[in-house]
Order: sequence, then C-alpha cells, then structure tokens
Amino acid sequence: MIEEVSRKAIVEYERRTVTPAREGVRRQLFKEIEAEQRREVSRVPEKGPERTLSNEIEKLGKQIEELKKRGEIVSQNRSSPFTNRILLEVVDSSFRFPDLPKYDGSKDPREHVAAFDLVMNLYGQTDPIKAKLFVTTLKGKTQEWITSLGSGTIDSYEQLIHKFSFHFSSKRKAKRSTTHLFTIRQREDETLKAFMGRFNNEVLEVQDLQIDMMVSILIHGLKKGPFASALARDPPAGTEQLMEMAQKYIDEEEMNAMKDSKWTRDPGRSKYERSRDGKQRSKKDEERKGSYQPRYHRYTPSTTTR
Repeated sequence: MIEEVSRKAIVEYERRTVTPAREGVRRQLFKEIEAEQRREVSRVPEKGPERTLSNEIEKLGKQIEELKKRGEIVSQNRSSPFTNRILLEVVDSSFRFPDLPKYDGSKDPREHVAAFDLVMNLYGQTDPIKAKLFVTTLKGKTQEWITSLGSGTIDSYEQLIHKFSFHFSSKRKAKRSTTHLFTIRQREDETLKAFMGRFNNEVLEVQDLQIDMMVSILIHGLKKGPFASALARDPPAGTEQLMEMAQKYIDEEEMNAMKDSKWTRDPGRSKYERSRDGKQRSKKDEERKGSYQPRYHRYTPSTTTR
C-alpha cells in the first residue's frame, strides 16, 4: 500500500514539474507524501490488535461455557464422596464399559479390584475415570457403603481402593499353610484326574509352595500306582513338568478304563472269559485234590446179584 502511494506521488510530481515549478509547490507535494505514508503505516498495526482482541473474547467465552458446565456437574453431585478433581473428569462418550461382575460384599474384595484393574489398564483409563467407573461395579451393601461416605472425602482412585479393601477385609480368603496339603489323600474310588483337580485347587490357597515340597505332598497323598512310583523315581524340576507328567498318567488311566468298560459290555467276550475262568478253576481243583486214591485196599466180594 505504501508503495502505491509513493508511485502516485511521483506521478503527480512529474505532472506538476512539466511546467516551471515553484519552490512552494514542491514543498507542499513532499508534505502530502509524508502525511500519506504516516497514515498508511498507522493503519497496518491497527488490524493486529483487533484480531487478537477478537480471539481473546472468543476464548473467554469458551472458558465461561466450560466453567458453567463444570459448575453444573459439581452442583448435581453435591452428595458425591468424590472431590471436584474427580467429578470434573468426563468419561469419553465413545467408551463402552465392559460387562464386569458386580461386587456385593460376599467375596474377596482383592479379587474384584484385580479384575477391575486388569480391564481398566487394558483400555488405558486415567485414575479419576477409574474411580468414577469403579463405583458402578458395586451393588447391594457395597453401594450403600459408598453412598454413606462423606461428601468430598475421596480425592483419588488409590484412596478409594484403600477404603474399599479395608471395609470389606473380613471377606478376604485366608491363605492355607503347607501342612494342610498333607491332609489331602486320594480315595480308593477316586480317579487320578479328579484327585489332581482337587489338589490343584488346594495348592492355589498356599503361598510360596516350592516344587520339591509339592512333589513330596503328592507322593504322600497318592494311592499306590504308576504315577506315584514315577514321582518318587524321577521327580520333576518344575510345576509345568509336573502337570505334563500327571496328564500323561491321567490319559493312560482313562484309556484303560475305557477298554475295561468296552470288554464288560461285550457279551461274547464275557461268555468266553467265564468259560475260560471255569476251566482254569476246575484244573486247579483237580491239582489241589490230586489223583484218586481208594479208601480200602481189599474188598469182600459180593454174593448177591443185582
């Protein structure tokens, strides 16, 4: 714009100097050029502050709207146990909460927290959002407990879990000692598969159980058989190897049971087995009795006829 004004001034100067120019006319022309340049320069920075002011007003309007929304959230949750730091966090509308089991206070609270954390960490949720979502997994007495907390008493997810675990600590499962496992014995009519399932469930209740101790307990609890002999002869070095060995003997036991059941249902084979067993018993009876020995060596001839 300034260059355009200068060009116009020069053209006007050349037009006026075609005729003999006076000194006063030249001074007036230069004054007009300087005045026009000052006006153009003063107009350029005026638009910058105007745009900045407009942006600031727009930003301020957005902040006011955001504060109104936050004020509505806080006013609607005056009785909530959460502080504003948690209340003002909004769950993304696109988030679909997974179907987690509800906790009613009858089971171990640590198991519920562990399952909840596993899912929330998978979705990458923040701690304030986790706190708001956690209370939706409670029902019954646990919901009554969370609503009984004072307003604004929970400021973090860690604080919520600490209060929750402490309040329902009586429902924690007591860990069993190693000596308890020595009371587990395989019954005479119990299959190896059923016994190992029962044994594994009990092992989960014992902390820090070493493999050598587990093998010793198994040998003590198993009834006589190939699996107990294999454990005593070649004990496994780890839990995985132990389970693989147990599965091998479980499969063998089930295969033998299936064969026995099939032979029992086969009438032809049963008849053959019975006849064979009968012959074997008769031979054994004869061998036991020995050859026939007469009771008397001399007999009186009979004089009567039949």
